[in-house]
This record gives sequence, structure tokens and C-alpha cells, in this order.
Amino acid sequence: MNDFNNYNIIKPKNVEELFKIILEIITRLYEKYIPDEVKYRKNKQLAKMSDAEIITIQILIECLGKTQNSGYQYLQANYPNLVNYVERSRFNRLIKALFIVIKYIRQKIKRNENCEYKIVDSFPLIVNKFGRAHFGRRLREYSSYGYCASKKERYYGMKVHVITDLYGNPIEYLLTKAEVDDREALYELSETIYINTLFGDKGYVGNIDKDLKREKGIKLYALKRSNSKTPLPKAFRNLISKARRRIESTFNQLIEHFDIQRVRANSIIGLSTMLEAKFLCFNLLALIGSNTKISNILNFN
Repeated sequence: MNDFNNYNIIKPKNVEELFKIILEIITRLYEKYIPDEVKYRKNKQLAKMSDAEIITIQILIECLGKTQNSGYQYLQANYPNLVNYVERSRFNRLIKALFIVIKYIRQKIKRNENCEYKIVDSFPLIVNKFGRAHFGRRLREYSSYGYCASKKERYYGMKVHVITDLYGNPIEYLLTKAEVDDREALYELSETIYINTLFGDKGYVGNIDKDLKREKGIKLYALKRSNSKTPLPKAFRNLISKARRRIESTFNQLIEHFDIQRVRANSIIGLSTMLEAKFLCFNLLALIGSNTKISNILNFN
């Protein structure tokens, strides 16, 4: 985030101002980090819209809390100067083709990546309703049956494992089948980012804390179960619970505003692009508003 340490961002007053702010940020990151073979690929000069503009429109649709199709139609009807260059179905294909670019930009805009303390948790993605899961074909090879402890119910789909900083800003995530244990996913996540101290819930209880400390020097503190023979001190439990409220607040906003748990994609590339766009949008809005309260940033009144 060194690119924006001295960057003065004014809170947008309307959708057009929000579009201009996001476009400026995306353009700066695109020009600085995206390889030349992507920026100057064959026939790129014939495109009606730049890659940065296409990505910005997708981020704007996520900001408005709409689906890709309804959001694009909304912008066409109310802000035709922003999107009337490309037909909707063509836009959908273009945004999926830019998946790697969106992912790369999201990785460059991560906040507090090198912070000492981080939080880990996961949430479910339901691909098909439980009763119809056996007959469903959508994303079948990437889905499985799993259990959601917070809702105390089984479901069919996938799971998103997320690591955030202490302010709830998403740093990295991993998409797995629903049956994958949180502790297994944590091992893979620990390979991608720097982790010193990590706070988790009861899903991370076990020998994983000793393994991570021995193999990677990571200190994992997870809330113990009620029948644990080695309970944590009450003051420390309260500290972990207080820290975890940040990631729970982030999940609530991702679910309520961005509708991230609803899977509309029929392909894994479509789903992955959707996830990347939503996490990028969240981090951009947190950057613009200097906090993670999305409703405050999008209140144009």
C-alpha cells in the first residue's frame, strides 16, 4: 500500500465521482504493475474501452450491490456515458478474460500485509440447495458436502478461507471444496503471505499451532472448546474474541452488501472473477473511506 500512503482521496459525492476515483486508482496500479505483454497485447489498440475502464465498471457494479447483468443495465440506463461503448454480453466475456489482471491488482492493493497480527476465518459458498445437490451439475468437480458450524447445518458447495489484518481488511483468501478442513487450508494460505501471529476460532484447534510454530515460526492462538483440558485465560479469550469481531464484521458486509455467498457463475473462472472483484472492491472502498464501513462510503447524501 506504499503507492497510496501520501495519496489524498476525497469522499465521493455521487456515482460519477466514485467512478473517477476508482478509475484513477486502478489505472495507476495497472500502469505500474501489469506486464507490458498484457498492456500491449495484439489488437489492444482496437478496443473501445481500456482494461482499467472495464475493471472499474465491474468494481462500480459491486459497489452498487447489484449483479453483473442488472448492474450493467442500471449503468446503461442511468449513466450511459460510462458504459455505452460495449454491449453487456461482450462486457461479461471481457471481465472474465481480465481475471488474472484483477487478481494481480488486488494483490497489490492489500492493506497492512506485513502487519504482525492477523485473523483467519472462513465462510461457506452454497452452489446448490442441499436437496437438489445430488442432481446439480454446476461446478460439481469443485464442490462437495460440508458443515457450517455457525448455522449448524450441512450444505453443498465450497468454502472461502480468508486472512485479514486487525482492522478486518482482507489480505488473502483461498477457495476450496466445502469438505476441506480449515486447518488444511491455513497451511496453504501460510505459504502465500507473511504471518507472525494469527488469531482463529474453534475450527483451528488441534496440533496445527505446534506444527506451524515448528515449521514456519507462526504463532496461532485459537479459541478453545468448552471441554478443553487446557483452557485459555479469560482475559486472553476476551482479547481473541474482540479481535475476531473485525473479521466477522467484514464477512457480514461481504455477505449483506456484496452478496458474496450467492453463486451465480456456471464456471470456475466466472466464480473466481466474481470473488476477486468483490474483494478488490472491498479493499478499494476501505482505502477511499480509510475504514471498512462500506455504508458510510456509499452514502452519497
